[in-house]
Amino acid sequence: MGKFSFYLDGRGKKNKPDNYKFPLCVRANIKSDTIYLQIPEARITKLQYERIFIKKVLDKSSIDFRENCSSYITKSERILNSLGNEYVRHKFVQLFKSKDDVAVNQIAIQSLELKDVFNFFIKNYKMSVKYKEQFQTTRNVFDTFQKGALITDINTDYLNRFENYKETCSKATIQTYNRNLRRLVNYAKDTLKILPPNYDYPFGRGGYTIGSFFPTKQVMSVEEIQKVVDVKQFDSKEQKYALNIWLFLYRCNGINFADLLAMRWDNIQGDYFIFYRRKTRNTRKNNIKTIKAPINEGMKEVLSKIGDTKSPFILGKLKEGYSDKTFTYLGDKLRGEINTHLKVISKKLNLSVELLTETARDCYASTLNRAGVNMKDISEMMGHSNTIITEHYISSISIEKTKEINKHIL
Repeated sequence: MGKFSFYLDGRGKKNKPDNYKFPLCVRANIKSDTIYLQIPEARITKLQYERIFIKKVLDKSSIDFRENCSSYITKSERILNSLGNEYVRHKFVQLFKSKDDVAVNQIAIQSLELKDVFNFFIKNYKMSVKYKEQFQTTRNVFDTFQKGALITDINTDYLNRFENYKETCSKATIQTYNRNLRRLVNYAKDTLKILPPNYDYPFGRGGYTIGSFFPTKQVMSVEEIQKVVDVKQFDSKEQKYALNIWLFLYRCNGINFADLLAMRWDNIQGDYFIFYRRKTRNTRKNNIKTIKAPINEGMKEVLSKIGDTKSPFILGKLKEGYSDKTFTYLGDKLRGEINTHLKVISKKLNLSVELLTETARDCYASTLNRAGVNMKDISEMMGHSNTIITEHYISSISIEKTKEINKHIL
């Protein structure tokens, strides 16, 4: 009397891209009726449909999805049986759409497609707006590299091919993409548990190693930093404000602009600023170090020019209870405005390195290194987890020394 099967409903949807998700339906052939009954929230690509319902692959995610969707076939059979000879099309559809004990429970993720796993991770994993944007970019890059790839396609050959494909990118950028991909594979393996038992994990010993590459940085000389400190003439009050922001970042242990934006007056304890770096607070669970920045006369002078004593925040740009999204938007906006004015000062002073909020951190590390401060102490002051990261900030010193060293060559 009735026949039921799964059907990927592509009616009226021609020329769709490969990643387009069509509604999955139960196709009911009852007497002379053919009815397409959409399974709630079940939308998959043609590739997913082929893998799950035609090839019937045996990874846990596919098995669970088939099982859950099959409950709608069972539901249809029960409804038809309950109607018996009193079958009416609209009554059958009404009962199918009703919520009862045979409704499908949605599973966490329905696909092993790499892009879908990325999307699930981005949507469900708690992370900062910046980190989320970084993963969205990584998703797009890998989707462009091999559209429709499955997370199980990630092996050493895939990673080597990707490195060659992105050879126009800096090595540091490739590292970032691969670290994010490794994070996703670990998430799929350890948290979602959707990878098949025979999946060969591609990272680490015997597999693909993500390199440790830090590009050489150019840092202003001592004389150039002194020129910045000595600037007295400005084209506008905004330009003066921008330079004072830079000086505060430089003198306050080379902190990032985000740290200053979030800094509060109650971070002052005696003659010190005591705080945690925002970046490590969001991305590191262990070895989170307290930053202790002595408030010297130079910092006091700059603080009097940029501080807003009417606000609980040093810069007075935030309000209590701000969201991560607000913080990111405001931080990017202010940083862009400040850097615009700093670039003008750079040209006026004819600096070898452009004056930006980011360069304050490099200059802080370089100044201490030039003065002979122990690498471990510099690392501690900057809140780094180890001295290897600190060496990244002062690597340009070796460049400066090359002329001095090679002067002995005949």
